[in-house]
Parts: sequence; C-alpha cells; structure tokens
Amino acid sequence: KPAGFVPVGGKREMLRLAFREMHAAAPSLVAAVPLAAGAPFGGLAFRTEDCTLCLSCVGACPTHALTDSTDRPLLAFEESLCVQCGLCAATCPEDVISLKPQIDFEAWSLPRRVVKEEEPFCCVSCAKPFGTRATIERVIGKLRERHWMFTGEAGEQRIRSLMMCDDCRVEAALNTGFDPHAAPPTKPRTTEDYLRERESGKPVQS
Repeated sequence: KPAGFVPVGGKREMLRLAFREMHAAAPSLVAAVPLAAGAPFGGLAFRTEDCTLCLSCVGACPTHALTDSTDRPLLAFEESLCVQCGLCAATCPEDVISLKPQIDFEAWSLPRRVVKEEEPFCCVSCAKPFGTRATIERVIGKLRERHWMFTGEAGEQRIRSLMMCDDCRVEAALNTGFDPHAAPPTKPRTTEDYLRERESGKPVQS
C-alpha cells in the first residue's frame, strides 16, 4: 500500500511521523514497546507527592522535554522530546524522577502534559506571586517557634519576610531597619567572668 504522507520537517518531526506511520502499518497494534535501559526513547515516572516544584529538572533538561510556566507554578513533560539522558533524575534534590525507556505511541501523539501544578503563593506586601503555597507554608511550619531566629516578636518579623517576594523583603529590611539575619546581642566573656564563676562553685562555661 503506497504511503499517504509527505516527509517534511525537522529531525524530530520526521521521527514522530515515522513512529506514527509504522504504528499505523503494524500488523498488530500495541500501545507501547518497552526498551532496554540506555535507549534514547522513553518517558519519566514522577513521584509527584514529594515534588516541591523546585524546577531544577527543567534547567537540566537539554531537549526541553521538561518545561515550566511563567504564569503558574507547574511542571510539564513532552515524552516525544525525551532522550533518556538522566540529567533530570540526577539533578532532582527530592529524587522523585525515574526513567522509563519505552516507545509509548499514544504519548508521542499527545501534546505536552502537566505533571504537577500548585497554587502560587502571593507576596503579602505587593501581591506578586512567587514560589508555591505548599512550599512556603511548609517552610514556615518547620521554622516558627522551632528556631531561635523565628521565635518572639523578631521571629514574627522574619516569618513575615518569608512571605514576601525578593524586592519587598529588601525594601522592608531597609525601611524598617530590620535585619532578617541579625543574631541576639552577646556580651564577650572576660577573665573576671571565669574567675567569678570558679569562686561561686558554678560550672565554668566556655
């Protein structure tokens, strides 16, 4: 049966066309063909519940199979562009990405799919979205009243600074004279302090 298509386009477009036409001409259709490790085609498995949308994988992907969005915190994946280089899996700090060497014919014909999307967190000062709500709330929950820098009145100021974008955080520090990294004042210990403690019988502090 003569072909009913004209092979035009770039290398990746030609590859998509070849896969699609070979799949259509196959005597028995299969949804996917598993491949051995190291094959240049495949997908990715994501453990999305542990993904923090840090997007380090997007920066590492050389083929732009993984992308983000300027409008919302999300991670998208297009399987037909993945070459199974493994850079995303090696870069992911949460170790939530694994390679799936295969040819998934349906995935190759589908557009880019959203892997994970979260609600953005908006700056409490200017309302500009930055980061993800889940990440900011998780960080605040781990620090509030659990670290000396985030306890008391000064701690609440630091908590509020975590809920600001970079620009507003700098502006708040300059306008209010608040140093988000300042430590509590300490008094240098002298020889008299050590001698006084020794005479009182108290354990000498270093």
